[in-house]
Order: sequence, then structure tokens, then C-alpha cells
Amino acid sequence: MQVEQQQARHDKQDHDESLRSFHAYVYSQLNSPRKDEILERAAQRIALWQRNKLCSGHYIRFWSSIVKAGDTDAFKAKVLNAPKRRAMAMMQNTPFSFLMREQT
Repeated sequence: MQVEQQQARHDKQDHDESLRSFHAYVYSQLNSPRKDEILERAAQRIALWQRNKLCSGHYIRFWSSIVKAGDTDAFKAKVLNAPKRRAMAMMQNTPFSFLMREQT
């Protein structure tokens, strides 16, 4: 049982690090000429969530505020530099998932 718990913690840490790394990539792309295109696609994804009731209103409100701000400082503060537990919860359901296949 102890070994399984240790493995589960390790797997969770790996998953969290992967999400953090991905969102660092998103941040870098939001600091590029692609910013407007990326924010538009994220807004479309959030609208789809809302229209089809695909996730909690909490995620919709949170990510809508980030996307509408259109500000990389807001993204950095509310996503990358947020308290770990809150950040990981929000990163689980990201409107930027379309960028995942680009990340190297």
C-alpha cells in the first residue's frame, strides 16, 4: 500500500509539472505575435463550454476573466504564480488545450 501511495503522489507531481510546463508555453505564446489569435480561440472554447454546459461555471468565469483581460500579466499572476493548489485546479480544464500538440 505504501508503495502504491508513493507512486500515486509521484504520478500526481509529474502531471502537475506537465500542466505547469504547458501553461508556461501558453504564456510564451501570449507574448508573441499570435496573442490575439490564441485569445480568440480560447474565447471560442469557453463559449462552447458555456453553450453546451461542458464544465463548471467556476472554470468559465475564471478563464473568461483571463482571456478578456488579454493581458499576459494577468495570466502570469492568476495562473502561473497563483497558489499551487488553485493553479493546478484551474489548469486541469484549460481553454488553451489546442496548443498542446505544438508544445515540444
